[in-house]
Order: sequence, then C-alpha cells, then structure tokens
Amino acid sequence: MSEQIKKYSYYFLIIAIILAGFVLRLNLLLDNPSFWFDESALGYNVLSLSFFRLFGILHLQQVAPPLFLAAAKIFVNTFGSGDLILRLFPFVVGNLSIILFFFILKEYFKNKPTIISGLLLFCFNIQLLKYSAEFKPYIVEMFSTCLILYIFKRINFEQTYKKLFAIGCALAVLPWFSFVSAVLIAIAYLITFSKKNLKKWFIAFLPFFVSEIFILIYYLKIKFFYSEFMSDFFVNDFFTLKELPIQLTIGFSYLFSINHAFIPLLIFLCGIICCFVDKKQLFLRNFSLFSFITFISLSFLKIYPFYDRFIIFLLPVILMMNLIIIEKCCTMKNIFVKFLVTIYVLFMFFPTFIYMQKINNENFTKRSCARELTQDMASKIKQDDIIIVDTLSTPDFLYYGRYYNFRNEVFMNIKEKNGIILYKMNRNEELPLNKGAFYWLYSPWSSRTYDYVKYDYQKNCKYGGKILYINGGKQ
Repeated sequence: MSEQIKKYSYYFLIIAIILAGFVLRLNLLLDNPSFWFDESALGYNVLSLSFFRLFGILHLQQVAPPLFLAAAKIFVNTFGSGDLILRLFPFVVGNLSIILFFFILKEYFKNKPTIISGLLLFCFNIQLLKYSAEFKPYIVEMFSTCLILYIFKRINFEQTYKKLFAIGCALAVLPWFSFVSAVLIAIAYLITFSKKNLKKWFIAFLPFFVSEIFILIYYLKIKFFYSEFMSDFFVNDFFTLKELPIQLTIGFSYLFSINHAFIPLLIFLCGIICCFVDKKQLFLRNFSLFSFITFISLSFLKIYPFYDRFIIFLLPVILMMNLIIIEKCCTMKNIFVKFLVTIYVLFMFFPTFIYMQKINNENFTKRSCARELTQDMASKIKQDDIIIVDTLSTPDFLYYGRYYNFRNEVFMNIKEKNGIILYKMNRNEELPLNKGAFYWLYSPWSSRTYDYVKYDYQKNCKYGGKILYINGGKQ
C-alpha cells in the first residue's frame, strides 16, 4: 500500500509541476506586453512577406529560421494577426518542452528525487518562462536540443533501414526551425558513429547531410548580406582568452538568473568529470562536452557570439550534467550530503520564486511601450501631420503601423539593399523640421533627448521611450 502511495505521489507531483509551469507561461502570454523592437522586426517580416520570401533575406537586419517564421505565419493566417497570435508558436513549444524534458529525465535517470529536481529547475527556469512568451526563436532552439537528447538516447542502429531513414528525415527538418541544431545534430551523429552498423548509420545520416548542405548555403548567403552589421553589432560578445572565466560566468549567470553563477558552472564541470570516472552516461557526457567546446570555439573564431539569449539552447545539457551530480549525491546514504543537495536545488530555484512573486504583483513586460504609444498617436494624429521615426524605433513603426494604416508623410532613417529594408545605426542626425509644420516624433525605443524642439504634447514610456507632438519646428 505504501509503495502505491509513493508511486501515485510521485506522478501527482510531476503532473502538478507541469501544470504549474503551463499556468505560469499562460499568465505571461495573456499579459501580452508590447513587442520590443526585435520582436517588432520579426513580426513585420511575418506580416509583410510571403511564405516563399521567409526563406530568403529578411528585412531590418533580422536572421531567423524560416520554418519558425512560417509556423508563426500559419498561426496568423488561421487566427488573425496580433502580438498574442505571433507569440502562440513559442508558447506551444515552450509547454511541449516541459513534457519532453520529463521523458528525457526518465531516459537518463532512474532516481525519482533527481527527476523531480530536474523537472522543477527546468520548468521554472526564468529564461525558459520568459522566452515561452516572446516572439523570438530561442525557446525553439532549446526545444531542438531536448529533441536531440531524446532521439539519440533512443536511437538504435540495429533498427530497420526504413525506420532509421525516417528518423534521419525528421532530424533533417530540425535545422530549418533552429539554426544551432545543425551543429548539435552533427555532433550527435559523430558521437554515435558506428563502424559495425556503418550502412545503417549512413542511411540515418544522409537526409540530415543533404539538408545541412542547403542550410549552410542559405546561412552563408545571409551572413554575406549582413556580414558588416553582424560583426559590428556583436563585437563585444565574442570570447577572448583574457576574459574567458568572466564571460563564462556571465553566461551561466544569465541562464540561471543567479549572481553566484560559478556554482552551476563548477557542478557542470564536475558532472563531466564524474562521467569520465564512472564511464556512465557516455552519450550525455560527450554530447555536453563537445557542444560546450564547439560553441566556445565558435565564439573565439567570431562566428557565433556566446551571448545571453543566444546560448539558451545549451541550458538542457548544462542542467543534465548538474543532475548527474545531484543523482550521485541522492543515492548516497549520508544525510548531510542529501541536505546539501536540497540546499543547492532550493538555491537554484530561489530566483524563480522571487520572479513569480514579481509577476504576480505586476504585469509581465518586455520594457517597451511601442503598442501603447502607437495607439495614442493614432488616436490624435491629423491628416496633415508628419511622422518622424527615431532610428531604433523603425521596426516598431513598421510593425505597429500596419495595424493603423497611417496615410501621413513619414520620415524614416532607412535604406534599401536589393529590396530589403535596413535601418541605419547613425542616430546623431537632427530632426528634419520646418517652421509652420506639425510633426509627431515617434520614439518608443529610445531614451534620446530632443532639447532643441518645442512641443505641444508629450507621452512618455516609463522604460525610456516617448512620442512628441511638435509645433513650429526648431526653437
């Protein structure tokens, strides 16, 4: 009877964690804050481009997997356009990742406290919560890592050619949803390379290899088009040998939203070492280690920045290696060791507890008022008013402007290259004002001051942006 109670208590707790994670994500989604300018830029591409053109160069210096954008466009075509609709696909993926991660935990661990700890830390991770309610592909990239962990744990090269080819085809599609998965899948295939079943390994690998060639050509085309912008924008986010420890700590601090990030970093490294000593979890060890080393190397080579949200996809493998140590400690009979493990799990969960308190007391926000400021301007603008868009607010105006169909004259600091809209990074130009004319300055993503103009109306965003109604030009 007691065994049945333990069994049902375990599954009740698992279901409770998953449901709580869903409710939290739903709460963030329904708060539906205004898009920030990167979301606006992607949203403009989805609304303005055809399905076919989503597989080409995007407007506004954006790079995103085409099938991620295509999935969002399907939601838009089905349910109508809007911020919440565009966020639906990341929301669905974010919730599916919780369930998938539970099955991953069951594949790799047998200790129930370890599985509960892992699910708890994954389900309530602050970054995973936030990016489940943001129209960016980072949560999909993390989901792709989870899929790779699950598929390659279960793959068996004794299976039929037909089944292995089907698995290979499924993996071949994944990089079109998540660019980083192209590298991760290649690592996983190399780790599982089998001379004994070479033909079957090759059958599984072939579809991915073909897809990899096309994704490489596609990505190189984008990189060539945006090469100058990408190298300049992320120049401070690539690793340097001198600052490697600091940069690693900053990355881990972002992933786990804690100040003492050296602790999960240290335990991650201990998990790798533990797998070498015990010679267990070999795929997990090799996949985690090679993935980590590969993306550190790509950062040193200035190919891929090791920068906060760009490394969300590494969170599952980092957490899994932490759980290796947690499981080892949980199986010990030493009560003090188990106490330390409990303290560590609570320590990792504490930032989420504070965050949950915060979002319970106030609305979830992306620190943007673009939607609210656009609505206010649209309600007051006159037919002859001229709109001047601040440079960094260009994506916001292009995206939210589609909902209001402004027929006014508009000044935007943009240029076109092969039919692609680009916004300029130079923000020192004075406003093109003429005496006697009336202007709306649209600047929701800027704290820039305009002391040299006089205005009749101003509406500020508490996060820094503003709109101004300017009468008569310069003072």
